[in-house]
Amino acid sequence: MADAPKHRPWTIMVYMAGDNGKIFASKYGQIQLMATMTDQGYSDLLKMGSVGTTDNAAVVCLFDTTTDSYLVEVRKGRGFADSQVTQIPEVNTGDPNTLAHFITQSVQNYPADHYLLVIWNHGSGWLDVDAYSVVRSVEDGKRYGPIFRTTPRKLAGPEGTRPIAYDDSSMDFLDTSDLREAFTDAATVTGVRLDVIGMDACLMAMIEGDRELTPFFDYFVASQEVEPMNGWPYAQILTALNAQPQTEPAGLARLIVEEYATSYGGHTRTDETATQAAVVLARTAQTEALCKTLVDCVLANQYPTLRMLVQTAVGKALSFEDPGYRDLGDFAAQLAKASASSDYQDVSTAAQALADHLQARGPDSPVMDVGFVDSYVRATGMSVYLPGSLPATGRDQTLSIYRQLSFPQRTGWDKLIEWVLGD
Repeated sequence: MADAPKHRPWTIMVYMAGDNGKIFASKYGQIQLMATMTDQGYSDLLKMGSVGTTDNAAVVCLFDTTTDSYLVEVRKGRGFADSQVTQIPEVNTGDPNTLAHFITQSVQNYPADHYLLVIWNHGSGWLDVDAYSVVRSVEDGKRYGPIFRTTPRKLAGPEGTRPIAYDDSSMDFLDTSDLREAFTDAATVTGVRLDVIGMDACLMAMIEGDRELTPFFDYFVASQEVEPMNGWPYAQILTALNAQPQTEPAGLARLIVEEYATSYGGHTRTDETATQAAVVLARTAQTEALCKTLVDCVLANQYPTLRMLVQTAVGKALSFEDPGYRDLGDFAAQLAKASASSDYQDVSTAAQALADHLQARGPDSPVMDVGFVDSYVRATGMSVYLPGSLPATGRDQTLSIYRQLSFPQRTGWDKLIEWVLGD
């Protein structure tokens, strides 16, 4: 009879979508759609291997490269070279079944008191822009555009949002509906609720994503800005966790933020675009409610003078690599200030309540911790989609995709965007 798998305080699962950087043929010639990630994957496995799996924490990875796919139990040593590595048939990291299977296997083979899932790849916030549309072939006389997928399971119509885990070989990626499916299926099979989800990827710390993840996790760690290529400091995170193996999930979420900020010279002057935040997902229900109150107040006063005040606040709010992503707390603070001496005191009051909610670090705050470098000192840890402009030809399509998310459905944020942009 086989021995039961060892039970530990923690299991760390890293879903490493490293099949990026391929050269594609297109009507524009040979192009590379995104930076290669395979080499960085080996580098991160080396970082993890400085500690590896211990009696306190198992470290397991699904590592998909441009040529092969592997399951890795990271062992102490030279990362990939000294780990327990199983080569598996080529996987599509953009398929929710792949993610669900990885989670299920990890929970069953490495049972623990607590679980951290890290999705590791390029990220682009909520917006479902198909990076592969420019290189897709014409099928049955129809070219599938930015909101369509050419994998057989996804030819029926417009997809969800929040792309991550891009897979060049399959020209696929995970969107919001995929993530919901994967997390639901894994929870159904294992009966386990995962504690912390982290996105070692760019631009993923958004209220839109927080609300989608809340049914499945307790804590979320992600970056508002583009992450430096070195990503998370896995060696420092694992070293600190092993020093305090009874760390609770909230403590690990904070730990990741603190080690990340320190690794990039947090709170000091640097050229790096480094931000990271830890969010208590259950508390984002209050954030959403405050956003709805603000939207209701603004849209109840649809006057040109108020629109100018809101547009001014949008323009002054801290933005990120994607200029349509703005810090939610900073936008609220800018709007409260802009409307304070106006005829729209209800708007100013609602905006100030939202700003206070996100800037506080008390027991009811959704954001537990924010790490940043000096240029992001106004970051409150949570972005929101609030573009200053949209091309007229793509506005309706973009907003129709956005409206598939639960946050705009519950708050009317899409209507606020539409009103701010004007006719």
